[in-house]
Amino acid sequence: MALVDAANALFGSETRSAVLVAIRLLEETWASELAALLDLRLYSVQRTIAAFEREGVIVTRLQGSTRVITLSPRYVAAKELDALLWKLGQADTALKKRSAARRRRPR
Repeated sequence: MALVDAANALFGSETRSAVLVAIRLLEETWASELAALLDLRLYSVQRTIAAFEREGVIVTRLQGSTRVITLSPRYVAAKELDALLWKLGQADTALKKRSAARRRRPR
């Protein structure tokens, strides 16, 4: 997990920041994909996702048996958050490369 130094704990912790940036880069994802991409434990990612969902930052929906995660378009600062996360994601070339190489559908 090598997020740009200035953004390491911008959203409370390095894990929270990395999860949000990855969600923005992938646009639509699921917990196990985030865990693999960021080299985190699945439980940590699930706990972070639950917190963001409670805060209204992300939304999830079921697609079959997979819970799909996206940024919430109804969040009060959705456009600003989207722009910030995109810029942070573009600055993290390693994460950008890993996210581009990911399989795009759950197994």
